Amino acid sequence: MRRIKDNTDSHRDSNHKRLYEDNMGNILKKNLSPSIRVVILMMLVAGIAYPLILTGIGQTILPFQSNGSVITMDGKNAVGSILIGQEFTSPKFLHIRPAAQTASGVDPHITPEDAFAQAANVSKATGIPINTILTLIELNIERNKIENLIVFAPHYVNVLEVNMELVRQYPELYTEYTTDTMNKQGGNT
Repeated sequence: MRRIKDNTDSHRDSNHKRLYEDNMGNILKKNLSPSIRVVILMMLVAGIAYPLILTGIGQTILPFQSNGSVITMDGKNAVGSILIGQEFTSPKFLHIRPAAQTASGVDPHITPEDAFAQAANVSKATGIPINTILTLIELNIERNKIENLIVFAPHYVNVLEVNMELVRQYPELYTEYTTDTMNKQGGNT
């Protein structure tokens, strides 16, 4: 009798273990399946659909800004972005603030006072009348005010924009910095 009871107990234990495993499998499947579906859905929505939709909207509504706000010389060759400070080493150009004065070192703007202080040096290096350089700086400040709806940003001067305007208005003084010459030499301003 003892043997029969042992077999019955082990058979019962084995059935109980099988039922437990089946129940656990069903519970896990029932609970994990929706979780896995949600994770996959969120990866598709947040990782693929949302970025594609925003890119499409940006390219449609704000193509200049969406493509990095790149400034071109004569509409052909890119010379820089109005969002990133370009390092100019020639005395013929305005210069950005040293990296120690900006958080990231790539700020493209300087204060009007900084720009006005550099105007005399640019005039001396190029022979352009100082009043012309001061006017270009003032025009850049006014354009920036309009673009920022006058009240939302402090006054600033975009160095690249002013320097590109100098090159456009006085190409004979900046022949070594035109994009054709720079592309051939592979140089930077």
